[in-house]
Amino acid sequence: MTIHLFNSILTMTTTLSLTNNINSILPKPSIFNTPIYSNKYVVKHKKYNIIFHNLIEYHNLKCWNSNCIFNYYINNSDDKEIFKLNFNINKNDINNPFIYIDYLGINNDYYDKKYYSVYPTDNIILTNDETKLIKRSLINYLEIVAIKENINKLIIDVHSNLDRYNYELKEEGFIVTYNQCMLNPYWIRLEKIINKFNC
Repeated sequence: MTIHLFNSILTMTTTLSLTNNINSILPKPSIFNTPIYSNKYVVKHKKYNIIFHNLIEYHNLKCWNSNCIFNYYINNSDDKEIFKLNFNINKNDINNPFIYIDYLGINNDYYDKKYYSVYPTDNIILTNDETKLIKRSLINYLEIVAIKENINKLIIDVHSNLDRYNYELKEEGFIVTYNQCMLNPYWIRLEKIINKFNC
């Protein structure tokens, strides 16, 4: 598990868009140039395997806004979540490896707008531009991971009414396959083919 603190959304999204190894690009924080008390964006990355599925690698990437003392965050992710991304790298079929996006939720995205009036919260709300910037950086992050792992396909499931697809995934290059999701017949699979020269 790795945890990183960012001063702004722009710094965080730029870093995610450039590399899949955040440690390689960020300078090590020093106590001499870190404010005692500040408000930062915390990104936590967990990677784990299940023993019976050695060829499937699971990842969880979570970001939230937190008050910090030096380089230690105070708040947990529940109340001020910025985004959450769960994905797995699946190499079970060596002829058809893929990255499957289990969950992609961004503050003020399609689902937040659709259900915010039903379940209002006191959480922070990002602007539309910030939400798009984060979505674009997460897709870039997944593309970089795919290229590193020699994978050329991202997969995500959406409801067959395609509302979310038309709202936010079509512009990211996903295409509709009309293959049904294995767990729910009302959901279908979207795919994005990764071209290493476009990243």
